[in-house]
Amino acid sequence: MEIKTNMKIIDAHNHLFGKPLFHPDEYRDNLIKVMDQLEIEKTCVSGLGSAFSSVDNQYIKESIEKYPDRIVGAFYIRPGAGSAELVDRAYESGFKMIKVTIPTKPYNDKSLYPIWERTRDYGFPILFHTGIVSVFNNTGNLDINSWYMHPMRIEPIANAFPDLNIIIAHLGVHWNHDAAELARMKNNVYVDLTGEPDGWRMRADAVGMDRFLWWDGAFKKVIFGTDVTYHKTKTILEEDLARYKKLKLDESTLELIFHKNIEKLLSGVK
Repeated sequence: MEIKTNMKIIDAHNHLFGKPLFHPDEYRDNLIKVMDQLEIEKTCVSGLGSAFSSVDNQYIKESIEKYPDRIVGAFYIRPGAGSAELVDRAYESGFKMIKVTIPTKPYNDKSLYPIWERTRDYGFPILFHTGIVSVFNNTGNLDINSWYMHPMRIEPIANAFPDLNIIIAHLGVHWNHDAAELARMKNNVYVDLTGEPDGWRMRADAVGMDRFLWWDGAFKKVIFGTDVTYHKTKTILEEDLARYKKLKLDESTLELIFHKNIEKLLSGVK
């Protein structure tokens, strides 16, 4: 199962899953084993709660304490349902990132700006889910609106907070051009190419990921992540390595993708 890359790897977008699909302790420990096998040094994880068959922020805090050298905590906030004070709690609890998804209103709604401001003040990088979202246990009362998570909803935030380091997840899923162009135009915006092996990545790779990330040095704005269960981590890593080999990316760009970009963003936490 081992993949030898001779390069440090940090997974910047991952989750810890739990009931009813997995026992959370077993899942976490198996994730660490897979990281060992694939030589992934650290993983940035969030807990999105029961709607995603995931754990919560408290469990992530306990996991940071158990595996302080392997797990980086990304504190989950549902914008509109959670306030800026949760960013304070994230900092006090040892988290290093903020993760947001399924907002109750568009990301660029001015009432949400205190969250982005507080995140900037602590130096947290923030991972925005963009594109359509899937939940496992939606009871119908979450009122999920993917239009609220269009990549261009992030443009006003990037403009208002140029010192806020932003990661656009999944290259927008089905809004790839928009997500890529925002990363091209904004110094503080990065993208990840995470997702299921048979999801949007398959379609994008079929036409060529460089069709979207088309400009010179575009892949220098990419951050490696998986966002799959640990059973599929190896597949994602293999696919990414094969993609970048096909695109003939140089070693310095690969280092940015696989560890240097996220290390730089995490180093800004006060």
